[in-house]
Amino acid sequence: MKYTIATIILTGASLLYAVDPGMKLYGKYCVECHGDDGKDTSIAPKPIGGQNDVLSKLMGYKNGTYGGEQKATMEANVAPLSDDDLKTVAGYIAKLQ
Repeated sequence: MKYTIATIILTGASLLYAVDPGMKLYGKYCVECHGDDGKDTSIAPKPIGGQNDVLSKLMGYKNGTYGGEQKATMEANVAPLSDDDLKTVAGYIAKLQ
């Protein structure tokens, strides 16, 4: 019984990642510092969850025109992401509450 419930839970989580590409990108590139809900400030100085201006900040990190003390870290994190990826993850971050 425990195995079946765990399988269902893991399958459900996998389906969520498959359904929302923003969640998948956030999980790969952002969650470690910003937390599941974008509110973790233990590493990142400010919460990002629910912000609507995240795309402009991400684009600024990517092209080197934005950033503070975490600029180098953020530039490295966004470097492999396309502009479409940045739009996708920014949309997901804006929905976090």
